[in-house]
Amino acid sequence: MGLNLTGISYASTEQAFSNLAANASRWRLQKDSDKQWTWDNPLPPLTDDLYPKVVPPKSMLESFLIFTPYRTNLPVALSVYHDGKGKLGYLSGAELEARMPGYDNVRNLRNDAPFSCILLETDPNDPVRNIRVYERGEQPKGTFRDAFLKRMSGMSTLRFMDWMNTNNSEVQKWDDRAKVGQFSQPRGVALEHMVELCNITKADPWFNIPHKADDDYVRRFAQQVKDTLDPKLNVNVEYSNEVWNPLFDQARYADEQGARLGLPEGGRSLLYYAKRTSEILAIWEDVFGADKDRVIGIYASMAAGNWVSETILSGEGVKEHADVLAVAPYFGGSIGSRDRAAEAANLTLDKLFAELEREIGDENRKAMQTQADIAAKNGLKLFAYEGGQHLVDTRGIDDNNALTNLFMAANRDERMGPLYVKYLQNWADVGGDTFGLFSSMSTPSQWGSWGLLEKEGAPNPKWTAVQEVMQRWTSG
Repeated sequence: MGLNLTGISYASTEQAFSNLAANASRWRLQKDSDKQWTWDNPLPPLTDDLYPKVVPPKSMLESFLIFTPYRTNLPVALSVYHDGKGKLGYLSGAELEARMPGYDNVRNLRNDAPFSCILLETDPNDPVRNIRVYERGEQPKGTFRDAFLKRMSGMSTLRFMDWMNTNNSEVQKWDDRAKVGQFSQPRGVALEHMVELCNITKADPWFNIPHKADDDYVRRFAQQVKDTLDPKLNVNVEYSNEVWNPLFDQARYADEQGARLGLPEGGRSLLYYAKRTSEILAIWEDVFGADKDRVIGIYASMAAGNWVSETILSGEGVKEHADVLAVAPYFGGSIGSRDRAAEAANLTLDKLFAELEREIGDENRKAMQTQADIAAKNGLKLFAYEGGQHLVDTRGIDDNNALTNLFMAANRDERMGPLYVKYLQNWADVGGDTFGLFSSMSTPSQWGSWGLLEKEGAPNPKWTAVQEVMQRWTSG
């Protein structure tokens, strides 16, 4: 069983890091003259790790250190540490109790407001930086929270697509990468942390290489993984994410590159994707040398599109480098489609679950089988890079509260658990291998109920079902 980790942002519910400010928002500025907040210009100059070098006159710089609703479950007594010379202030859900050398004792008010800090003073020659928020007392020795590590226990693979901010990425050069210590992690999570997490949990990493990354980036990334990853672990390597999906910049980029290379118009984005994937895997295999069998070459396709899979697998270099065909066999996606959403809002939960049960036993299983047959024909394993329920209003509007409420209720309904068990058993029955569930934890909304869990400490039938299936698969 694999798991997609929810992206790191100030809106994330999941608190993976011991430093509770790891999900902090980037700095925003308010000038006394207009009282308007801005996240971009005219921000003051920032250090390489994204801390302000100065506080502009008659201005305020603020960050939401802890924004998630989970802050109401955190201890009241917290401490805020920082390096450099300067002074922090606190507001909204945070209240200063005492200033100590190198840190402040701050009260978590456990209200509805974010736990926020303001940068009152900073020395341009030694600016405030490396802000950390810990529970009061001895600083934790580990990078990750114990509760998070416990949830990761037993997962065979961790997919870092969202931790790497893969979709629509602008990363091209090695220096563009996320780096340890960057405030608010706007470029995603540093490779060092991803490798450390896999070394601790003994889960194979699944990396998504940015679609614009050059060969030097690929080689340096591969070398760092080879040098630091537990040698007993394999590494799954995928080029970007859903390059077949026109919703993402990477699909348009692949089409442009395919046109530049003169690839056949009908499937040029897919053929470029296959070609670039093969080039990336060749670099990884070269770096790993005698251990190149640890590099698992992923070619990802559309679950409902056998033509897409066959086109990709016909591409340049695939036979030499492919180990896996990966798809995302979601269920329930058509119910919130443009054609059906208005009607679906009137469904009862009973009727919705009857429809989901029917789909899982019919077209969803058939799609799994079709992709399993294609993989087998090409001598490949079949992975699910993502999967699970896909109950969301795909029209992207916010005034269909009835449909959103129905979908949220379904995700919390006990019947969703047995549905997941049957769905995952279907995957095993058709010969599917690693299944990357999407995703670890998130707050449900009109944009979907993707998390297997909504927040820490709150059970969910999806998560319970996954644990049951994991136990079943592990015990044989």
